[in-house]
Amino acid sequence: MGKYWAAFSLSIQQELYYRASFLMERARSITVIIAFYAFWSAVFQGRDTLLGYTRSQMFTYILGMNVLRALVFSDKTWELMHEINTGKISSYLMRPISYVGFCLSRDAADKATQLVSSILEVALAAWLLKIPLYWPAHPATFAVFGLTLALAIVLYFLMSYIVATFAFWTSESAGPRFCFELFLEFSSGAFFPLDVLPRIFQSVFSFLPFASLLYFPLNVFLERITGPLLARGLGVQVFWAVLFVWAARRLWERGLKAYSADGG
Repeated sequence: MGKYWAAFSLSIQQELYYRASFLMERARSITVIIAFYAFWSAVFQGRDTLLGYTRSQMFTYILGMNVLRALVFSDKTWELMHEINTGKISSYLMRPISYVGFCLSRDAADKATQLVSSILEVALAAWLLKIPLYWPAHPATFAVFGLTLALAIVLYFLMSYIVATFAFWTSESAGPRFCFELFLEFSSGAFFPLDVLPRIFQSVFSFLPFASLLYFPLNVFLERITGPLLARGLGVQVFWAVLFVWAARRLWERGLKAYSADGG
């Protein structure tokens, strides 16, 4: 366990070492919060509800989306592609550690720094702009929300890890990853609640893993998804998590064989 803690600590130091990059990322995040707040304030002008959301629910979704993006979407699996393409992964495979565990340690460090920063930014924005927020009426909602969020984190890591393993077969894996992240932002509800889409797209996305990353946990927190819909959403998360675990293991094993055959 000490090896992974050391990897976590080192990754934290690396995250904070490049201060200019870190501050620019924080400035981008604050700009996004202000832009979304201005947009939805204009949309809600003269309205109490929209798409089934109250004003406080919509603004909670917007601010919560920024926090969840920092927690769910922050990861270091892109380094896996670089390590495969440069051959650096060989040195990790020779060490007495689990490479997946090492990746998880780096991911945890990235998530920790991003999460703390995003919470401070959102809290500051909510205080300065006096943004109305929604809090669940039932204490059990927090526990269910925590479960859906944990599954969302697992799902994103597995999907990102699978895309990163494409580097075993091509040095141009950055292209598929860029397309993957762009589509993921749209289909997960990171730009807007998926309720704005035509009903057919909502139905399709509800059975795919993407909506499970942001839209589903946030609506659980807002207590808009309960009962049978909640059970179905959890079932979708578990189903895709199990499938992606199997796919990740198979791709990793085959990738290592291809890597060894190429003289890696």
